[in-house]
Amino acid sequence: METKDVILQLRIQNGWTQEELAEKLCVTRQAVSRWESGETTPNTETLKLLSALFGVSINTLLGSP
Repeated sequence: METKDVILQLRIQNGWTQEELAEKLCVTRQAVSRWESGETTPNTETLKLLSALFGVSINTLLGSP
């Protein structure tokens, strides 16, 4: 699974909109949209925040089994 798919799946599992996730990470909704479309990937600091927020490892976010 790619990073974009992992972020989308985890966001939906938590019942959050892109806007809600963006607020939790202090980023724009457009940034979340670009991650989920695969246009960009989160930077290292944001990956750390996502990891803590979702309770998964950074490797999981990056698509490692």
